[in-house]
Amino acid sequence: MLRGNESMQQLVARGRATVPLDGEMRLCLASLHFFPIPGGAQLRFLRYLPGLKERGVYTIVVSATPKLRKLTEATRKKEWMERPVGEILAPEMINGTVIFRLRLPERKSRRRSVLFYSGLLRLLRDINYRPDVMQLLPSLHPVSIPWLSRLRALGIPLVSAYTVPIETPSGRMKRLVRRLTLPLMYRQLSCVVVGSALMRDHAIKHGVATRIVIIPNGVDLRRFRPAGHNGERQEIRRSLGVGEKETMITAVGALTPQKGVDILLEAWSLLARRFPEAHLTLVGPRSNENEPKWGAFERRLQALISASGGANRVHFTGFVTNVEAYLQASDVFVFPSSREAMPNVVLEAMASALPMVLTPFLGLSEDIGKRDHHYLLADQDAESLAAATAALVENAPLRAGLGRQARQWVERTMDVERSLDRYTALYRELADEVRVRVRVPRQADALITSR
Repeated sequence: MLRGNESMQQLVARGRATVPLDGEMRLCLASLHFFPIPGGAQLRFLRYLPGLKERGVYTIVVSATPKLRKLTEATRKKEWMERPVGEILAPEMINGTVIFRLRLPERKSRRRSVLFYSGLLRLLRDINYRPDVMQLLPSLHPVSIPWLSRLRALGIPLVSAYTVPIETPSGRMKRLVRRLTLPLMYRQLSCVVVGSALMRDHAIKHGVATRIVIIPNGVDLRRFRPAGHNGERQEIRRSLGVGEKETMITAVGALTPQKGVDILLEAWSLLARRFPEAHLTLVGPRSNENEPKWGAFERRLQALISASGGANRVHFTGFVTNVEAYLQASDVFVFPSSREAMPNVVLEAMASALPMVLTPFLGLSEDIGKRDHHYLLADQDAESLAAATAALVENAPLRAGLGRQARQWVERTMDVERSLDRYTALYRELADEVRVRVRVPRQADALITSR
């Protein structure tokens, strides 16, 4: 952490960080939300960091203090809340990477975004902190336009991901504002990264004229793999009370309306009576418990579980760090979300050779595989979802075939090593373009990095 006016050199001298060597580069990962707040893009890049470091890309993360209601008792830090709003807190270490946090107010408002970007700019104006490239993870908002312009003026190439399909606003004035601001917003970037050709076409359709590069979300094939022996499956199953010969149906994701968990629980009402030895495991944070606006949704979930006839076979795990163990322990994977781009957990389930049922979310494309060959596709209603899930529960050869073909597809197309190679090449290309254009030597050799 920075203590008072502690310099980068002092931090290095204390053994907390080292400087990159010649030929290595510096990446700043900027995200309004980061660990311990779970999020698909954030968790993906948290897993990318060691691989980027192996390729000579050293990273600092700039994020914000999370809202208290989004934290558990175990993840709350009292010292965060004791600091003044707007202050850049002392850095902490996460998985060998240094992360700076900006103290932001609790209440959701435009001011949170303004404070985040102004603090980010304040930090990076110091040449000792300035990276070769910046990757922005939060969904861009019109409020970011002037701040992105100022960051570019510092000579920092900006990269952001177009990860979730943009919804068309319902109001006429909102649609007009979107049409005017979205192209301007993305024009501040050097490059936009998308996970599939479908998302590239979607971005262009909505006015993104900046250079677009396709880099699929990579999956770690060593971490996410089929269970090697029965022991790998049984530990998690025993902890949930699932017997060796019982069927474990699993869904992974935050329990929110967008993820379709209510439709899944409606389908469970049809499945629970038909398959008395089946269990439903929901892996992910119940963020709706802490969001007043989702109180009615939470009550609906509880009512569906109570009426299902299989309430004692529904298991909630909360947020877990070993999701691969739950996938290996499962027999069937269900993903009833309505709006995604290229969801990490689908690729991870495929890598685990899990047979799966998907619903036609907005970003579904052949980049994820082919229907009836790598997964089953159900309509986003309880009856269709229950029917497709039942087909897998009842048919062991179908389960085995889909799981095997899904694993083979991910091995051919979604290996994280390829994605890391592409990100590294992109970062280096953008950084080199800036150096050639401005003819400035690399000066930020004291940028905080960790090995």
